[in-house]
Amino acid sequence: MEKINDGSASSQRMYFFDNLKAFIILLMVVFHVALGYTTWDIKWWDVNDIQKNKLFDLFILETDVYIMPIMFMIAGYFASIVLVKKGMDLFWQDKLRRIVLPWISGVLLIAPFISYSIIFSRSNTPPNYFSFWANDFWGAYYQQAHFWFLGILTLFFILLTIAYKLNLIYFEKPPQTSFPSGWFFPSFALLTAVPFFVTNLYFEADTWKTVKFILSMQPVRIGLYFCYFGLGVYAWKNAWFTPDGYNPRLLPWGTSAIIMLFIFTVYRVTFTLGTDIPVLFKAGHALTFAVFCLTATFGFIALFQRYFDSHAYLWRRLAANSYTIYFIHRCVVIPLAYTVQNLQLNIWIKYMSVSIASIVLSYLIAEYVINPILFLGKRNDKKSTLIQP
Repeated sequence: MEKINDGSASSQRMYFFDNLKAFIILLMVVFHVALGYTTWDIKWWDVNDIQKNKLFDLFILETDVYIMPIMFMIAGYFASIVLVKKGMDLFWQDKLRRIVLPWISGVLLIAPFISYSIIFSRSNTPPNYFSFWANDFWGAYYQQAHFWFLGILTLFFILLTIAYKLNLIYFEKPPQTSFPSGWFFPSFALLTAVPFFVTNLYFEADTWKTVKFILSMQPVRIGLYFCYFGLGVYAWKNAWFTPDGYNPRLLPWGTSAIIMLFIFTVYRVTFTLGTDIPVLFKAGHALTFAVFCLTATFGFIALFQRYFDSHAYLWRRLAANSYTIYFIHRCVVIPLAYTVQNLQLNIWIKYMSVSIASIVLSYLIAEYVINPILFLGKRNDKKSTLIQP
């Protein structure tokens, strides 16, 4: 992770952001395992287990709200630092290597395997893989899997560099410590609710769309994600999360997040899971989603800043390998989920076993195989993998 020593209020390293990002990626792993155990029997998911439980439905509904906004906000915060420090040319050299090329290679090489698992896990006579890759994958089975995040991140980086060119003074002037007003966060929640609501009038809340095979996204959420990326840039500019800057307090943010967790979940289950949802209910969905997302995001930041601002060995190695774990984890989850798919075991033992095994194996592969080969897993922690992609 970058030290905040270029136009920031402090040169102190923010270990809690490293650790929060690592935690979110591990949460993403268990989130993807849980999708196979929902009662929805998702047709497009990799491997659906024969055992189901409604608690997995609730876990998916609430976790899906905040994990990506947190990632986009962190990305916006640190992208600004790198852009100012290195300039546009070096910034894009780094992003081409770390974001664009992995995005393209993931879509071409790993996403087809993930799509193929949909057929393989449901059929006794699956088609030849290479025939599938050459034909079916580019039709009804096309997806970017979890690599969609890198594509949208690339788009946001392009917009950031355009803003950098158009308003160089904003970025070159050192960040000034500034605290948000009492209206800032309510206004931001409303700002993120508006694009969610408007697009939800034309698309279902969880619909995925692909634009010319290039960008894959959920139309209802893309505006919200952009706002969180922009909030990261704004937070950097105002020296938030530095010793002298704004730091969220755990008690109000954490309490608000827990309250909103229950409000959002009850509202989501009661009013938005059917068909032909009334416009007023869609407005309520947008507002509860936006407020829960905001409180959860700053609740997690406050929690990790207070209790997990640690440079301990395990946190260092998880942070150093988190990007690689993100990249490969579904290649680990899918065979494990398929192995136990039809076994009649206690569902919680089954789920926990697959989740723990997926995390451990993804970490070991990243730490001892992939990152050493790519010279990303050096034991010198000063050169360990950065907080951003």
